[in-house]
Amino acid sequence: MNKNIFIYTFLFVLIFSIGCKNIQNNEVLNVALGAQEYSLGKNRVIFSIIAEEEFYVKKNYKVKIRNTKNKINSPEIDTIFYNWPNKSKGFYSFTYNFNEYGEYEIDIYELENPNLKYTTKITTNEIQTPIVGEVVPNLNNKTIFDNSDLTKISSDPDPDPDFYSQKFSDAINTKQPVIVFFISPNFCKTATCFPQLDVIKRLKHVYDDKIIYIHVEVYENPHLIKGNLQNAKISDVLNEWNIKSEPYTFLIKNKKLVSKFQGYVSYEEIDNDIDKILDVN
Repeated sequence: MNKNIFIYTFLFVLIFSIGCKNIQNNEVLNVALGAQEYSLGKNRVIFSIIAEEEFYVKKNYKVKIRNTKNKINSPEIDTIFYNWPNKSKGFYSFTYNFNEYGEYEIDIYELENPNLKYTTKITTNEIQTPIVGEVVPNLNNKTIFDNSDLTKISSDPDPDPDFYSQKFSDAINTKQPVIVFFISPNFCKTATCFPQLDVIKRLKHVYDDKIIYIHVEVYENPHLIKGNLQNAKISDVLNEWNIKSEPYTFLIKNKKLVSKFQGYVSYEEIDNDIDKILDVN
């Protein structure tokens, strides 16, 4: 895998998290999608609304989706607004089940003004990350038993040893849910990447030993990069799950994928899915 993929992803996420100031006029709904990969089954779709006076305007937005082959609209879909970390602005999220490969159109519009809408196309691909509801493939993650020097397996400036204490193959054979997150904490510091690590650490503080956490570093040699990504080598482990961008977060229970989140995912979103599979009383 070419490390330029992650450089391009950095630029994309930067645009998504900062916004575009080239607004044509007040009658155009400007939208930035926050994900590039869509698969069969349940998908989380995220987007931000960009306005000239205020980025990420919080209003009541609805969505309709249709397969470009049959042009049949889905029922109206509600979206939920989530804040960016430590900010009043944020993004919208909804889930949708794609039932076949191919091209889909998405209409995003204001409930109060349906004529003001944004239409874009996305494609579901066969080469993809694990599918929600299916048994996950194996993952040969690095642990402290492979190398006790955490700087060689993680770029996190303050790594939590618990994130590197179990092999994935052992973790999924327990009764505990597993959270696997692909991220390079020290080399992806956009508005989505580094705060994602804070979300995971907050979850661990709340749920402690009820969940197993596995961090997969994007780069094979984080200790040799020294601030220059030209020295970086993409980890071969990412190919096992077809990871093409970061961050990516997966929630697993009984060897099956419960949820997956491309890009930044808020604490509230993961917490809501954990509540569905974990007795927290």
